[in-house]
Amino acid sequence: MKPPVRLPILAALVAACAPSGDLPPRTAQRDSAGIAIIESRAPAWGDSVPWRVGAEPLLDLAESGSGDAHYFSLVRDVRRLSDGGIVVSNRGSDEIRKFSPDGGFVAAAGGSGEGPGEFTNLQDIEPAGDSLLALDWDGRMAIFGPDLELVHTMWPDPGVGEVRYLSDGVMVVEIPVPDYEAVGLARYPTVLVIFDLEGTRGDTIGWTPGWEEYTNDVLSAPPLFGKSSVFDTDGDRILVGSSDHMQIEELNTNGDTVRILRIPNYPLALTAEQVRAERDARLDIPLPPGVAELPPFFVAAVEDMPSPETRPAYAGMLADPTGAIWLRLFSGMSEGTGPEPWLVFGPDGDWLGSVEIPENFRVMDIGVDEILGVWTDELDTEHPQVRHLDRRRRPAPPGI
Repeated sequence: MKPPVRLPILAALVAACAPSGDLPPRTAQRDSAGIAIIESRAPAWGDSVPWRVGAEPLLDLAESGSGDAHYFSLVRDVRRLSDGGIVVSNRGSDEIRKFSPDGGFVAAAGGSGEGPGEFTNLQDIEPAGDSLLALDWDGRMAIFGPDLELVHTMWPDPGVGEVRYLSDGVMVVEIPVPDYEAVGLARYPTVLVIFDLEGTRGDTIGWTPGWEEYTNDVLSAPPLFGKSSVFDTDGDRILVGSSDHMQIEELNTNGDTVRILRIPNYPLALTAEQVRAERDARLDIPLPPGVAELPPFFVAAVEDMPSPETRPAYAGMLADPTGAIWLRLFSGMSEGTGPEPWLVFGPDGDWLGSVEIPENFRVMDIGVDEILGVWTDELDTEHPQVRHLDRRRRPAPPGI
């Protein structure tokens, strides 16, 4: 087995070895040890926002038919398949549901249980050619065919947290390093491992810093402005980010870093007021019936959480079919709701700008001219939707 490549350390070494000097106003590219480093100091779009997401859905699966198949609860994923169909991971019923391109219900698979093709806590789904991978909370996977017929089940590793398809029957999964007891602020790294679709393990091709956790005698929870790594795939590209900086690293299937996309000096500093507001938000939570106030030991535990100096650069990542990389900017509990900005790197690696996602819409898949996700209405009803993505450099028509 190949030794893991230390991705963040490698990035730091590359940055240290890179030549210095004046850079062009916006974007510069240089090579170091065979790695292309692309640095953007300003967005190509400037202050404009040429890409727009539709204010109204092109398709709403909660309204495109009737019956239980069109009622959704705890949706984890919405994905477009190669045949044009749409699949939804509905954790509330532990089902995968397939719909036709116009929103008609086609088939369902899964259900609650521990038998073949069943789930106890359905998580993500991932298209794999003409097939579909489905991940349960305990690392069990099921592979379904185009009509959601069960192909087989497997259990690559009980710790699998994320799975992404590469190509030619190969997937990469993210597995946490075995747990260790830690008190205070700790970060739990993960390894990236290649598997085939039969569940046979291949090389460990890299690792990420993973996620931050704060633990004391009372609680174990994400810290204030906690950082977490992200990863996605695009064909044979493996994209990894630690969220410590506005930077993404691209690996090949051997685990070699081939490209680094970076926005130097992207503002991530936190003020004391922002940290205080985030701490207060942790204490402003609904109380159970009959409880008048939070227990003093819980308040003390939250007050003891360390005060970070910087926020995470992002909290999610998706690659689209054009090769563009989308980063969901981090937003804390105290920072309210509203339209959600996603930062976009173009296929060439340059920083294009940001795209505004409509309020209460969670993005789960991005196509060439569409975005799939879930909109939650004022009654907390979930609506898996398809919305138009206009990439043209002109204002979108009314209603689009």
